[in-house]
Amino acid sequence: MSEKITCQICGEQVHVIQIHLKEKHPEVSVKDYREQYPDAPLVSEFAATKLRAAQEAKNKTAEESAPASVVTAASVVTGGFRSERRPMHEVFGLGKVKAAMNGKGDPVIITTIAAFEGFEDFVPDADSNYVFNIDLLKRCLLGLELSIPTYLWGHAGTGKSTMWEQVHARTKRPMLRVQHTINTEEAHIVGQILAKEGSTYFEPGPLSVAMRYGLTYLADEYDRALPGVLSVYQPVLEGKPLVIKEAPPEWRIVRPHPNFRFVATGNSNGAGDETGLYQSTILGDASNFERFGIVEEVRYMPKSQESLILQGQAEIAKEDAEKLVDFAAEVRKAYEGQRVSNTISPRALINAARLAIRLGSFRDGIQLAFTNRLTRVDQAVVDGFAQRVFG
Repeated sequence: MSEKITCQICGEQVHVIQIHLKEKHPEVSVKDYREQYPDAPLVSEFAATKLRAAQEAKNKTAEESAPASVVTAASVVTGGFRSERRPMHEVFGLGKVKAAMNGKGDPVIITTIAAFEGFEDFVPDADSNYVFNIDLLKRCLLGLELSIPTYLWGHAGTGKSTMWEQVHARTKRPMLRVQHTINTEEAHIVGQILAKEGSTYFEPGPLSVAMRYGLTYLADEYDRALPGVLSVYQPVLEGKPLVIKEAPPEWRIVRPHPNFRFVATGNSNGAGDETGLYQSTILGDASNFERFGIVEEVRYMPKSQESLILQGQAEIAKEDAEKLVDFAAEVRKAYEGQRVSNTISPRALINAARLAIRLGSFRDGIQLAFTNRLTRVDQAVVDGFAQRVFG
């Protein structure tokens, strides 16, 4: 570690060429030295280590001393991305509420992407009306910050995929969302050899592209693909390179970019569908799901939060939004008690509210957006809830 490098002019052993030139060869600039000896090192490994340590200490001091309202560390360039460290509550517009702070009451500092080239269109659009579940947000950010594969599961319409999209929209991370079905094949994920005009070429798959260029890979409806196909993800979930045996040399081994992240969503946690509502889900391989470092069930939101979402997304009054949430609570309670065979999602409530504005009736909106999908027996029960809430 402490071995010195050789000055190509005089042969003296030194640690830093720039310092040596100033002392012994003031007529020669570093630029001149580099042009004359392009292959010669300018700094010894020992000096490089010391310089890195000094820069890290400087950055840490700057982060600790900077006010929460400004970027808390110098911009860092990694693999073509320039990232910045910023307070979570400012990035997501949460205000200085207690839930948005850490255990000490200080702002939570997160990584945002300030600049990159080539994949700007892959950053989702921000929804100004989106209401964040702060606890779930923290778990998602934890997975992204620590590069831990994260899996969100729960009922349809609870906002699993939307959460990932809005997190990436606010942090400016590019993301590829890939849907999974029983027909998904390994070639659809990693890439395949295709033919065109009498010749063949390799078309890299979305996983290969995300890994090489530093995008987040969102494996949507993860529990709908066959376990044998999902096994292709296992080395990637372990942080290892992706090996594509049939690919040309430049794509045969794809190493994960420092900014690459793997996240997923599904209606079950890999143990199969316990509700009977999601017939397309498949019992997963335990060894595959075990490789997700964070697994979180996304439940229905508290009344106040779901009401805010309805007010923002459907542009309805607070009183009407609260009535819709009360109606949804009745349906969900009946579903848990096995009195109806289906439950209602926030997505269906938003659709019902939008329709109600144009139809002039919340009961009609609910019927079109939700009730008509039920059995006739369930329709009667659910319509009774709607009549009790809306009259």
